[in-house]
Amino acid sequence: MLPLSNENLLFRIKGGIWLEGTINKTDEEGIKAGFREAMKEVMSKVNSQIFTLCNRGGPLYMWPRTHASTHPSELQDETLCKTILKYVTFEVSESVRKLSKKKSMKIVPLKVINLQILFELSRTDVVEKVMIQHNKMSRTHFKLNLPLDVVVFANPEDTWSSLQDQFLEAVIAQLTAMDNCIQRYTKGKTVPIPHAYHFELPERTILTTVIYPAGISDKTLEPERKVLHAELGLDNKPFLRRSMSYCFPSDEIKSKYLKNVHRYIAAPDPDQFKVYLVHGSYTFHHRLQDDSNDSGWGAPYRCIQVIISWFNSQGYIDISLPTVEDLQDAMTKVEDEFVNIAGTKEWPTGEQFASLLKSYQISAVNYDFRTSGEQPMHISAHFEEQGSPVMIFSEPKAYILLGIAVNDDPNATKLLVLDTMYTGNDEVANVIEKVVSWKGGEFWDEMEVYGLCQPQRPEGV
Repeated sequence: MLPLSNENLLFRIKGGIWLEGTINKTDEEGIKAGFREAMKEVMSKVNSQIFTLCNRGGPLYMWPRTHASTHPSELQDETLCKTILKYVTFEVSESVRKLSKKKSMKIVPLKVINLQILFELSRTDVVEKVMIQHNKMSRTHFKLNLPLDVVVFANPEDTWSSLQDQFLEAVIAQLTAMDNCIQRYTKGKTVPIPHAYHFELPERTILTTVIYPAGISDKTLEPERKVLHAELGLDNKPFLRRSMSYCFPSDEIKSKYLKNVHRYIAAPDPDQFKVYLVHGSYTFHHRLQDDSNDSGWGAPYRCIQVIISWFNSQGYIDISLPTVEDLQDAMTKVEDEFVNIAGTKEWPTGEQFASLLKSYQISAVNYDFRTSGEQPMHISAHFEEQGSPVMIFSEPKAYILLGIAVNDDPNATKLLVLDTMYTGNDEVANVIEKVVSWKGGEFWDEMEVYGLCQPQRPEGV
């Protein structure tokens, strides 16, 4: 995963590049050959002096092939690349930026510098040659826009020249991967448009990019993901589904809800505890959110929202997040006995919550614990095997469990708890301080009788 505090610079290079050429034979092999030749031409253009990058919203232009820029005296080959920050605009995660202002949290937000791809139309030092040919062969002309999306991580102490070389290498590498995607997934006369997706992976401090063809479902692409899992040493949980791609600062702005708030909480000492955490992403939901009047009774429904958001984020389902009212309405359609509960402040049972989740294509296992202080030690296995958030409830309280830390002493067990009973605003600093924390024995003291709802993920990556 990317470090929460990150001194590196992340350059994101985007832009459409036209892939244009002719096809001599319109069978599948002829089409593939035509596109491969066109890709060679594109790579040749990228590796030339006309390939240009500019900062969106900033005055800097650069020519990676020659290491030139519009600030030649300030950006020379041996200049440290952090100097570029004087001449470009950049983005940071708004959540991390706000937390970085707290003295108690020593965080440096990752700076994302957006660059756009351009090609010079003419240069005085380049003589263009025009060649006219004529033959009577039938040919088909094609034109396809390649949506490049390249990421390059750079140490601020790297040199300007090495950074420019990295830009070229990364763009050429993505074009090669897109060419391979076109060759692999072209069927008959149908040519897919390749798209780049970036992912955070365990024990990797940079993003991993995967090229997928547009118009082909995640389910169809599972064999390819299994191969990638084997190559990257990933286990049997999803990591590389489209819905799990990295959330850049520009994407974060579009999101209505806070995401993965537990990432800002330090885990217990790994030398003393074995820590198991929720896998993947979720959004945080709580009472009174979205102007709902559910102050005294809405916490369990908010837990259901968190669970549904997790299944959405992992690509298991694809639905709009239901409101509390939607959830209550759905209950009445599952079984007749739910009619008396919907629209009231009465709490459903664990079995009823499981039935509600099932109506959203989510299966769950329920456990009831009736001995004061009895701790569900099997939760560690749940997070290791399933990875989904767990709902724990004991009227009038309901929480989401996001992790567990265990060692040889059962009494030392800690739980990572997300409090859906929160009624404040969604400012990240308030949420981190009041909503999510590691809790020990004091948490169990207040749970004399409680139930667990453990969602079960479908098989597959």
